[in-house]
Amino acid sequence: MDRPFPIITLSFTAILLILASVDAGFMLLDAGAFLAKRASLISSVPDDIKITVDGALPEMLGYIKWAIIIISLGRLSIRDRWWVPFRWALVFLMVLIDDSLQEHETIGTRIAGSLPLPASLQSQSQDIAEIMVFGAMGIIAILLTATLFTRNGPVARALSLRFLLIFLFLAFFGVALDFLHQTIRLVSEGTFAAEFLPQFFALLEDGGEMIMASIAAAFVLTLPGIETMPRQMKATPA
Repeated sequence: MDRPFPIITLSFTAILLILASVDAGFMLLDAGAFLAKRASLISSVPDDIKITVDGALPEMLGYIKWAIIIISLGRLSIRDRWWVPFRWALVFLMVLIDDSLQEHETIGTRIAGSLPLPASLQSQSQDIAEIMVFGAMGIIAILLTATLFTRNGPVARALSLRFLLIFLFLAFFGVALDFLHQTIRLVSEGTFAAEFLPQFFALLEDGGEMIMASIAAAFVLTLPGIETMPRQMKATPA
């Protein structure tokens, strides 16, 4: 399998280092600005540099990464007449739509009030509703890609296994850590830890998602470990 854009000759490691360095820079800038505000060195932290704010520069960079992935997979599908990357492009399109429009939060807010939860969990109804929305997105992704692991040849399987790992880590940062972050925020209210722990977990959660997007983009642009495998596309059509 050729790269989606052969003009890009950098290795996976080189592209990942470039993207991850930018991610790390934003994370350090966000953390440094937070500490500077706590030390009264600055009066406020500009929203444009916060990695947790929708529409800020770090978020915009994330949208660009997802768009690059979608375009690259779409190009592979059209150029090679192969439906496997197109299916994954649809999954990443779902991620981009959710990331940019915050669909899981919007839908979660709508259904949170109608969940039959015990009183002890009412305070976390929003988080539980968002997890349910993420679960529905996961089911859609499974429906789109399940057969790629069994019936489309070794290239499709190798490609899909790598994407599966990426999505498992995205779920860890976007769902598991988000739930832990909100739980810690509630538990630490009124304590000294409330000043730092929620911020730390927010940085870890959003920073982890940024890094995973960089890994996915570097992988799609270079296809490490895939381009040397025997090509089975025409023998095993999607």
